Amino acid sequence: MPHAVEPTDQLLREACERMARRFGWSEAFDVVMRDPARSRMVRLAAKHPTAAGQLPPAPARPSRASWPSRPAPDLFDRKRAASGERDDD
Repeated sequence: MPHAVEPTDQLLREACERMARRFGWSEAFDVVMRDPARSRMVRLAAKHPTAAGQLPPAPARPSRASWPSRPAPDLFDRKRAASGERDDD
């Protein structure tokens, strides 16, 4: 397996800051990084920010008024016409 690229110090600090707000950590960055469990969480959050709760903005949905309305049902039966049947009544 190829060696993974480590996140930069800036990315780690930003991820630690986000997680400190989220989980209520009051310790400094150095203390958090010495703890094996929290250090791993911060590294994962730095590598995968969307998995750590920093989701990209949702795409804008069109308003209900701009949705296309359903077309009226077709009164002409194309299959019947293709088979040669006629309505001569």
